[in-house]
Amino acid sequence: MKEAALLCASGIGDGLLMMIGAHHLKLGGYTPKIFHDAAKDLSLLFESHTFTPHVPLEALEAELQKYERVIVENDNSARAWHLFKLREEGKLKHVIFFFPTPSKNWREGDFLFDPKLPVASNLSAACQKTLGTPSTKENDLTLPQDKTYKKYPKRIIIHPTSNDPKRNWKQKQFLSLAKKLESKGFSIAFCVSPSERKGWDGIKGVSLPKFSSLKEVKAYIYESGFLIGNDSGLGHLASNLGIPTLTISGNPKRVRLWRPDWALGKVITVPFPLPNFKGINMRVRENFWQNFIPVNRVYQTFIELAHESRSHLF
Repeated sequence: MKEAALLCASGIGDGLLMMIGAHHLKLGGYTPKIFHDAAKDLSLLFESHTFTPHVPLEALEAELQKYERVIVENDNSARAWHLFKLREEGKLKHVIFFFPTPSKNWREGDFLFDPKLPVASNLSAACQKTLGTPSTKENDLTLPQDKTYKKYPKRIIIHPTSNDPKRNWKQKQFLSLAKKLESKGFSIAFCVSPSERKGWDGIKGVSLPKFSSLKEVKAYIYESGFLIGNDSGLGHLASNLGIPTLTISGNPKRVRLWRPDWALGKVITVPFPLPNFKGINMRVRENFWQNFIPVNRVYQTFIELAHESRSHLF
């Protein structure tokens, strides 16, 4: 088979999503190698694929010359800009970019996402156009073989963190939401990374399970009923596993594009655009959006999601 390279942005969610591209490459007759700096973690989720960390910039040109196809997720990183330069110089003409947002570096053959569609749907369309493969969001995620799907249908995982603290709903809001849901018979488990436990350990009444790997997190989500969280990679993982999700975000434009897009899901965001008054250091949209998404509104949206999921899945 022909060899292809798939270069992902740094987030785990980016890796999950770009695996749609890996699946399409296989459909197109290629053996894909996936470049991601969390290669070890992703290899536990996608056991049929080959992952490797990104190579240094100085080795990038020689590495990518080995492949007949090279697909890059643009993340405006130093790596992406280095590849733009090499392509303009005619050294890596076979490299194509998938652009989540408009860029002056777009060239014929690249793909620009439709901002009205989620990333997973955009990736399917991009591969269909680029590779001529059938439309599908399949990404070859390895399902837990020794676990029962939705074994605990009333268990809700709350993922209250993300890579960017400014994207997070407030801790006290998540805790208040958890109490309301528990009063309705749901069980709540908070899921955070080992480095984030310090801010959550010791809070009375909070279930905070420990996981030794992302594979264990995957299995735990697979047996749960729902996931509630900020705009983050675990929301994509849950959706990819067929678990309904509720995503909380202060950025309507971003979450419209980056929302989970496999299983049933809802998004809750600010009811109207918020301003950022940069000149007077009043970044309302950036720093105060959480105040415009009250606990009761999130609770009611979740109840709607729970009712809809029963009609779809139970």
